[in-house]
Amino acid sequence: MKSKLFWWGLVVLWCAVIYCFSEFSFFTGENTEHIIRHMIKDLSFAGAEGNDTSFSLNFVIRKFAHLSAFGVLAVLVWKALVPHRFAYIGGWSFAVLYAATDEWHQSFEPGRTALASDVLIDATGAALALWVVHLSLRIRRSVQPRH
Repeated sequence: MKSKLFWWGLVVLWCAVIYCFSEFSFFTGENTEHIIRHMIKDLSFAGAEGNDTSFSLNFVIRKFAHLSAFGVLAVLVWKALVPHRFAYIGGWSFAVLYAATDEWHQSFEPGRTALASDVLIDATGAALALWVVHLSLRIRRSVQPRH
């Protein structure tokens, strides 16, 4: 029982982290692009001239953040649900529902936009993370000696 509470506690904590990323204006696309533009300028990347590069890099970083944040959430929920039969489905469903509510929350925040495409990216991240967990467990079982 303590293990379940631990994992559900991590789920709640991670949901709070995601909420904070949506809530604070520091993490808007405009602000993160501004930071990346300064990093590119300060590091003097060869051939990197600010706007196009910073926009592209900002886009990639932000979408990767979506993939990974909701991938982590799906794995945490899966771990909290194991050994239930539908732990994978439950982890993925929880992550996608939270992604949808997160985008809805962003629609009320200044400087933010709610995008259905971000929910799709989040769902993909959750599915990929759970697929990696599934594959790693299968590999581990196949490598373990049988008694």
